[in-house]
Amino acid sequence: MPILDQYGRPIPKEPPKAARGGLPVWRPFAGYPSRGLTPERLARILREGAEGYLAEQAELFLEMEEKDALLFSLLQTRKLAVIGLDWRLEPAEASRQGRRVLGALEEVWWNLPLEDLMLDLLSAIPQGVSVVAVAWEWDGLLWRPARFRWVHPGALAYEEAHDRFLLVGERGEAEPFPYGAAIEHRYKARSGLPTRAGLMRSLAWLYLFKHYALKDWVVFAETYGQPYRIGRYDPAAGEEERRRLEEAVRSLGADAAGVISKDTEIQILEAAKGQGPQVYESLIRLVNREMAQAVLGQTLTSSEGDGGSYALAKVHERVRIDLLRADARALAKTLREGLFKPFVAFNFGPELLDLAPYPVPEVEEERDLESRARVLQALQGMGLTLPEAWLREEFGVPAPGEGEAVLPARALQERRPRGMVAGQAFVDALADRLLERAPMPGLPDLLRAIAEAQDYEDLRRRLLALYPGIPFAELAQLLDAALTLSELAGRLAQRQDSGLDS
Repeated sequence: MPILDQYGRPIPKEPPKAARGGLPVWRPFAGYPSRGLTPERLARILREGAEGYLAEQAELFLEMEEKDALLFSLLQTRKLAVIGLDWRLEPAEASRQGRRVLGALEEVWWNLPLEDLMLDLLSAIPQGVSVVAVAWEWDGLLWRPARFRWVHPGALAYEEAHDRFLLVGERGEAEPFPYGAAIEHRYKARSGLPTRAGLMRSLAWLYLFKHYALKDWVVFAETYGQPYRIGRYDPAAGEEERRRLEEAVRSLGADAAGVISKDTEIQILEAAKGQGPQVYESLIRLVNREMAQAVLGQTLTSSEGDGGSYALAKVHERVRIDLLRADARALAKTLREGLFKPFVAFNFGPELLDLAPYPVPEVEEERDLESRARVLQALQGMGLTLPEAWLREEFGVPAPGEGEAVLPARALQERRPRGMVAGQAFVDALADRLLERAPMPGLPDLLRAIAEAQDYEDLRRRLLALYPGIPFAELAQLLDAALTLSELAGRLAQRQDSGLDS
């Protein structure tokens, strides 16, 4: 009984003929829908895209990314964050056959144009879907993916009945991709149809309003940013003099020269100062922040204004870490389903499909090792023992090999304590010395006096009874000195821990 793919088709043992020389891909005619875009036209394009006709929607989304510099930068940041991760391959199982499949795939995997392939697949983030055609070649030992070609999303049509994307030909016919002939990557920003899942559907209206404001701003600058040239003529001036005056006024815009009668006058009025188009700038800044929020999950790393700064942005990283993990995991799943499993089916047989290795992205949050080291030092100073193997793994410090030269390490007991540990030890010793100078009653007696006192006057009498021979003026001086020394010790510890005092 043949093994079927997710659409109920038998999985072949060799690449389909259409994928052996490269899948012919038709590129739809570019209609440039962003030119003269209106709210009514945008609504129609989005409605047709939701219904599965992606040609105009896909072309519009490509133009948006091309024409809006900020949007391009945000999407590039999102994509490159995934591409820049370290990737490794893991076997599906630890059996001999699983390691054999992994070895064969690794021989091919690291020779592929991975950055280009991942960049093409990650265009699903703005579009909602991205398809890359695969050309397979036989090298005498293995069927290996030889070439990749990005399929224009406008050449796709969505078939809701089978939840799949079809390739549209020049005559309008739509055919499914043969097994292994293409890698289909989807981005699911929200629940619902995949044709409505791309980020650009959320950004399209922002793009429209932003570029309306930008266009009006340019018109404002062109109209009101230039000085006015006003010609005045005498009522008795003839037709010829008025004509020459008009020519002179118009030529002043470029030539700044003209010949007019002495009975006429030209006055140049400067544009009003301080009347800038704040409304356009405010709208564009608002739209930019909304775009950054939608694409990166936060705004602090996209600009420094409005409360954002590099220091605050370091908390958020370049892309919000949960978005990065989700993008990387989704891409890993797509690579296994669309590339690794066909590789296993064509070279080892469809029955071993589950032995396809797993691509694993290594997503790690940036850690402040210096702060972590200070915390561990403080814990060790309090008596907590730390295993050396765990510490080496935590800080990425390898164990020295046999005969390998190492730098001498001073024992903790020989080192002068610094920072919080030293400060706390100083304050503890200070409290002991204070008790030596001014003997205090036991804590239970003091708490009992406070609990049994009826009012402040009663508490005063009880305390005088507990401290019969202590001069209170001297005690006040001792306490004041102890508090001052404790505060100074805390400030010094803070400076040492922050590295300001070396």
